[in-house]
Amino acid sequence: MDWIFLLLAALSGLLFTVGDIFLKYWANRSYPYQMALAFLFYLIGGVVLGFSFCRKEIAIAVAVLICFNLIAVSIIGFTLFKESLGLKQVLGLSLVAIAIFILNT
Repeated sequence: MDWIFLLLAALSGLLFTVGDIFLKYWANRSYPYQMALAFLFYLIGGVVLGFSFCRKEIAIAVAVLICFNLIAVSIIGFTLFKESLGLKQVLGLSLVAIAIFILNT
C-alpha cells in the first residue's frame, strides 16, 4: 500500500473540502472573501493532487481524492451544517471507504 499516495490524496481531498465549506458559507452569506478563500483552497488542493499523479495513475488518484472528499464533506455537512445522513447515505459512504482501500492495493 502506497502510504505517501494516500497521504497526498487525503490532504488534497481535505483541502478541497475546506474549499467546499467556504463555498457553502459564501452561498449562504455572499461575502466575497469566502469565495476567494474557496478558490485558494481549491488551488492548493489541485497542486497537491498533481503531486499524487507522480505516484498513481490519474484515474485512480482522482477517484481516491473524490472518495476522501465525499466522506469529509458528508461528515462536515452532518456536523457543521446539520444536514441529514440516512441509512442509504451511510451505506454508500461505507462502500466509498472500501473503494479507497481497493483502489490503493
